Amino acid sequence: MEQVIETVITMIATGGQGAMIAILIAIIVFLVWDRKRLTDIITKKDEKIESIIDNYYRGNLTLSEALSGLKLVLIEIKSKL
Repeated sequence: MEQVIETVITMIATGGQGAMIAILIAIIVFLVWDRKRLTDIITKKDEKIESIIDNYYRGNLTLSEALSGLKLVLIEIKSKL
């Protein structure tokens, strides 16, 4: 890896067409690295969103079960009165 970097720096220092190619390659490598980083960030955010949705769904199920249980208790109390 160090040898590649040294070669690119040497090409840039010498100038000419080799320097232009080296600069373009460096830009492409940076853009590929940045795209991978952004993809990782988006994937992590998607996982967090899915987790939030799952928790919301489970919370709603628990709430509806609790309300159903409360309804049954109220029906029993009403029938005994």
